[in-house]
Amino acid sequence: MKSIEDVVVKIEGWDRRRSKDRDQVLVGLDALSATCDEAIEVWKRYLDNPGAGGDKWTAVGWVGAERAKRLHELNLRSCELLHLLFAISGSDAARFIAYEGNIIEMAYRQLGPGETGPDMARSAIDSMNARRAYLRSLAERVKSIHLAETTQVKRASAARSGAKKAHAGKTKKTKAVVVKKQVRKKSAASSARMPVKKDAARIAGKKTTSRLTKPARGRSAKRRK
Repeated sequence: MKSIEDVVVKIEGWDRRRSKDRDQVLVGLDALSATCDEAIEVWKRYLDNPGAGGDKWTAVGWVGAERAKRLHELNLRSCELLHLLFAISGSDAARFIAYEGNIIEMAYRQLGPGETGPDMARSAIDSMNARRAYLRSLAERVKSIHLAETTQVKRASAARSGAKKAHAGKTKKTKAVVVKKQVRKKSAASSARMPVKKDAARIAGKKTTSRLTKPARGRSAKRRK
């Protein structure tokens, strides 16, 4: 069971491109929990009606062949789900499953010294309740994992922020240039008007003085005569 921890560790290093794979892992963990639920129900039904006791060597004689077969089928399903989780996550921890034991408690084993069929059923239910709780805790961990942004998303967001800053800088510069041009135009217009007035006054003064100082042609001719 501890090998499934490696699946969660792998998911913690994923980015958003593998969000669908994370969803598949969650589906697999939920299916494993459901398999445990069904196996627990098989053992509980046996406890509700244990029937006649078997021998002291085999558990099948106590549980019954049909229940033992059903528990075996559920165990095969749990193994398939585990291998699927390892394949999705890319974990190589599948080779350790054989050393960790089965998720489903089967009836293909010998009884311990002084152990009966009901004792075995209660022990199996307790073990699978603990495994089911562990699987659900792993599912909650997977749900809480925040997948990192992809490199492309980071680059795109950085490019957008840089473009906004550049556009804001250009806008400020454009406004400053327009204001400067307007100030220059006003100053040039005001400086251009003043000499025109002065020149007009100067020209008008010259014309007036020339008229007053210039002698009349008729009078000068009479005096000469």
